[in-house]
Amino acid sequence: MNSSQPLISIVMPSLNQAEFIGQAIDSILSQSYQKVEIIVADGGSKDKTLDILQQKQQQDSRVIYFSEKDSGPANAINKALAKARGSIIGWLNSDDLYTQGAIMRAVTVLQQADSPVMVYGQGEHIDGFGEKLEAYPTLPPDVPLHSFSQGCFICQPTVFFKRTVYLLLGGLDETLKASFDFDYWFRVFTHFPERIGFIDEVQAQSRLHEACITQKMRRTVALEGMRVIAKYLGSAPEHWLLTYRDELLSQPAHLWEGESLRKHIEGTIDEGIAYMTEDALARLKDNIANDSRLDIA
Repeated sequence: MNSSQPLISIVMPSLNQAEFIGQAIDSILSQSYQKVEIIVADGGSKDKTLDILQQKQQQDSRVIYFSEKDSGPANAINKALAKARGSIIGWLNSDDLYTQGAIMRAVTVLQQADSPVMVYGQGEHIDGFGEKLEAYPTLPPDVPLHSFSQGCFICQPTVFFKRTVYLLLGGLDETLKASFDFDYWFRVFTHFPERIGFIDEVQAQSRLHEACITQKMRRTVALEGMRVIAKYLGSAPEHWLLTYRDELLSQPAHLWEGESLRKHIEGTIDEGIAYMTEDALARLKDNIANDSRLDIA
């Protein structure tokens, strides 16, 4: 191991991820770049996660873990960040994977003369079996900040940033339950607009399955995404809630048996009012009022 190489700290939140966490850790340990530490913040798993973590730690001392109750993934990540010793930090969820060479590529960019403080790359979604679903809709860092209003264009596990970013900006916003990464990218882009690097290769695979936040908390994702956008850009476009409506409509109708889908959407709109302009709200309400598909219960 080259002693001049920077130590890379990979933080990993975990809760009942026995099905995937071993693969996630292996995708780090098998990297060509070996000077890493893996800090797993487990929220008190009740499945076989802790057995797997103990086994991984016995096999490789670079695996560090602790298990204690937390208030959610943002809190878990912040706990792990506080323990990180590396000058560069990566963040891999316990069900995601790095591609081969991802860490080396990130380190190379972060050591360039123009001193980027963060780098991210292309990502792709995979299913619970590891099969590719689709490419993540990534945009390069030279797009206008307002591009975030259309959606988060950064695939979270592809991100690496210098420890100085954490020291200057602090940790994740723990009041957010799903969009804390989105908020952090806004903070980095706002404070370091000319110092963000990009790798035009697939750096990580983000897993979509029934237990992940993206799948289970779509309503929270929509409302928190709007909250984050309004915080940094002044207001959020109505398409965030229209997209949420379309996602609900794509589900089997029996899932909404006994509940009015229209009332659910109208209640969600009421929660999002503070994040939209009056014009956007009027367009949204008109669209919903004329959507007969919502009258299914």
